[in-house]
Amino acid sequence: QAGACVGLLAKDGVVIAAEKKATSKLLATPKASEKLYMIDDHVACAVAGLTSDANVLIQYLRNVAHNYKLQYQEPQPIEQLIQRVCDLKQGYTQF
Repeated sequence: QAGACVGLLAKDGVVIAAEKKATSKLLATPKASEKLYMIDDHVACAVAGLTSDANVLIQYLRNVAHNYKLQYQEPQPIEQLIQRVCDLKQGYTQF
């Protein structure tokens, strides 16, 4: 039921698109319902599903990327960011 998210990689750039779906025509549309987020200067993400759940993960990734940049004075590799969020999510399934 969530809106789709699509990312396209080209030789000279990247395109990320997200579909916003209204939950109900009877509900007022939220004023700040974003589907695309910047994690760091070199990382963006698209959200499909409940944005309230994703906001927690996005804030976590922003903190991780910021701490890495403060410690090493360079952007964190994307693979490491992905590993950190996967470790966080895996922890909830084990405990």
